[in-house]
Amino acid sequence: MPYKLNNVAVLVIDSNHNHMQLIKEVLRPLGVTRIAECLNAKDALTYLENNVVDIIFTEWHMDGEMDGLGLVEWIRKNPASKNVFVPIVMVTAQSEEWKVIKARDVGVTEFLVKPFSAKTMARRITMVIEYPRQFVRTDDFFGPDRRRHKVSNYTGEERRKDMLEKGDQQMDDSAVQNLLNEL
Repeated sequence: MPYKLNNVAVLVIDSNHNHMQLIKEVLRPLGVTRIAECLNAKDALTYLENNVVDIIFTEWHMDGEMDGLGLVEWIRKNPASKNVFVPIVMVTAQSEEWKVIKARDVGVTEFLVKPFSAKTMARRITMVIEYPRQFVRTDDFFGPDRRRHKVSNYTGEERRKDMLEKGDQQMDDSAVQNLLNEL
């Protein structure tokens, strides 16, 4: 089903103005018209004090005292956060496994590696719409459920169907294609 994204409020945070413009230029043809932008985490926190957003795209490395990870951690853990459950997509050129794990562990919902295509961005948006992740609270973590893969060899009575036939986080390409068809 195609999505109408004109009412989706997106916050883009990146110290590099050109990278921010690129993200916005990919979002607009997907139908996103409510795009706020901040050049650093401090400005983003000020914006988030007065606004609720539906999706955040943030760069890992930013100018200022706080990076993207610190921002995500503040959003997830600070009692003053009005956006604690917002899907957060970490956008970065660094995709080393330890960085993905670190981002996941502070509460990032999705990871988008630069350079990216419009289809990849559409896939991330579709993931947060069609497959919202449950939030988990433990003594040392609060954020989207970090478990991406379910154990498929469980055979008990309570076994759920193979999550969309092999797809806990696998989405069918038709959902992405439907979003792209709106272009």
